[in-house]
Amino acid sequence: MKNKIRLTVIGCGNMAQAIVDRLTDPVSCSVLRRNGDVFDITVTDKHEKNLLPLREKCKVSIDNAAATKLSDYVLIAVKPQDAESALLGLDLSGKVVISIMAGVTVDKIKALTKSEKVMRVMPNLNARVGEAMSVYYCSGLSDENKRVALEVLGSFGQFEEIDESLMNAATGITGSGPAFILMTIKAFCDEAIARGFTPKQAKDIAVQVFIGTALTADEYSGEIDSLISEVCSPGGTTIVGVSHLNDGGYVDAVRTAISKSIARAEELSK
Repeated sequence: MKNKIRLTVIGCGNMAQAIVDRLTDPVSCSVLRRNGDVFDITVTDKHEKNLLPLREKCKVSIDNAAATKLSDYVLIAVKPQDAESALLGLDLSGKVVISIMAGVTVDKIKALTKSEKVMRVMPNLNARVGEAMSVYYCSGLSDENKRVALEVLGSFGQFEEIDESLMNAATGITGSGPAFILMTIKAFCDEAIARGFTPKQAKDIAVQVFIGTALTADEYSGEIDSLISEVCSPGGTTIVGVSHLNDGGYVDAVRTAISKSIARAEELSK
């Protein structure tokens, strides 16, 4: 006997679409069935045109109240500033609420939804390829509630439980992080194209350099600085470029970008 889990997703932006794409992917569905679970998914949005890409994958609706009435789990995927209007008049008491809204605290989510079962999550756009790094904090969930909620997170990547006091920092690191990394990939691509590579060649090369480097860093047991030193032969080509980045404050600039994103998350939490 399969366990039917009724999930409503409120909001149909990029992250919501990425999550639903992974949850409804044949591989994910197969894994979930082996775990004894079948998800019945409804996605809502106030703009019907936003729902068009998901019509073939799940149920869609512009009525939040009707969609959530029979739901067991509700995933809130609207912008933080739209939370009050999206949740106005909804009574989600007794339901498990999963929020991916940046900067919105568990206490505020409870007040807005009337639910005492809340999981606050910060995913990132790498959910599109099933490689998100999500961090989460739970309050009031039973073991079974948490198991199902983590199935949702696991369908689109890896996850790590943290204290809520770290959620805003995680927003700047994991949530915003892909944009900062993509800017660096773009710099690689732009220079490669300027040197005569085709755009496709430039992208293929730059992306593989990042994938390979990330995997190397993951496997390396020492400090990142030591790994950088291994790439830099004395008097070689790399050390010249690394010295230029150090002189230009590259690491500090990235850290400042992360810090500014964290500060914005803290503003949204007030």
